[in-house]
Amino acid sequence: MATTLVKWGNSDAIRIPKELLRRVGLKRGDSIEIGVNASGRLELSPIVEAHRHLQPARKILAEDLLRTYKGDRLDNRDAWPTDDLVGAELDVWQS
Repeated sequence: MATTLVKWGNSDAIRIPKELLRRVGLKRGDSIEIGVNASGRLELSPIVEAHRHLQPARKILAEDLLRTYKGDRLDNRDAWPTDDLVGAELDVWQS
């Protein structure tokens, strides 16, 4: 499929036909990396964000989180279990 470079602010942009995006599983707003391969051709690769695929190490029930709630403002840092949290999740709950 052919497309055209167009001006976008101080840069140029390409329009990628919807059918091509569908075939490679990309959608508007997805992050991609652009580079030049050894033969001098442009390569576009999806950036897979690890946090989109994370699942809790154990099932956490709302009843467990709210067991000690007495009607006051809930301090999430104390309510959320920290034993199984790692990386970005732990950083969010400790901040």
